[in-house]
Amino acid sequence: MMKKTLVLLLFSLMALSACKSKAPQITEEITPKLHLVWETDSTMTTCESVLYDNSSKVIYVANINHKPWETDHNGFISTIDSKGKIIDKYWLSQGLSGPKGMGIFNGKLYINDINQMVEVDIKSQKITNTYPIDGESALNDITIDDKGLVFSSNSATGEIYKLQNGKFSPFVQLVDTGRLNGLLVDEEGLFFTYSKQSQLGFYNFESQTTAILNDSIGWGDGIIRLCNGDLITSSWDGKLYYISSRNYKSTLLLNTSAQKINAADIDYIPEEQLLIVPTFFHNTVRAYKVTFK
Repeated sequence: MMKKTLVLLLFSLMALSACKSKAPQITEEITPKLHLVWETDSTMTTCESVLYDNSSKVIYVANINHKPWETDHNGFISTIDSKGKIIDKYWLSQGLSGPKGMGIFNGKLYINDINQMVEVDIKSQKITNTYPIDGESALNDITIDDKGLVFSSNSATGEIYKLQNGKFSPFVQLVDTGRLNGLLVDEEGLFFTYSKQSQLGFYNFESQTTAILNDSIGWGDGIIRLCNGDLITSSWDGKLYYISSRNYKSTLLLNTSAQKINAADIDYIPEEQLLIVPTFFHNTVRAYKVTFK
């Protein structure tokens, strides 16, 4: 476990050196503060996932539109700007039922949709391919490495799938301790969250081993990495946790569960230090400034 922790810390430092955010380099244990900057109107429905596209400065929003796991063909993708203005509510309005995690590579937007991954050409706004899977399926989050390998979580089985060279197939079967959800690729492996067991874990590519790093993250959903190497995870019931890369201890940053405001699959805009949070049944997207002062 100590060896794995050291490896993870090394790659956290690598992520820091590659990050161009204005965020300060933190050399001591400091928990950031979140300040609500904006919130969209409530015309989007069941906002599950957000994804910032640095090339266009646009935020994509996956809208389930009511029922998360029903093939009802009424899901859609919206676009908003980094100030919270809705650009195009129905940027993609056909071919989806329960869109969730998203990823971008080489002009393509990849979207998980219950039992298939959907590939969309961003320029034409057209679906160019679909990658269905057989058997029990609840495709959830997506993460993409710098070579274009697309990883997808199957919440129904605890499997991680991989799209490579046009083939979408099982990559690894994790020990299913309860509703695999969020994914975040690292040069050494994959961070992942379990919703049911409140766990943050890491799968190592080289050793093909899994380590549970934290078991106090609520209904684990999305994962983002800050420019100091630390993580923030969301808990679907409305909590956000700060995870130290030094010891993977979790600290509660925000709790909106009493207001029935969810926190689903989050993203982060480094140059603006904005944490983008889709609020699911609250039908909005929120942005919080992350500060260390």
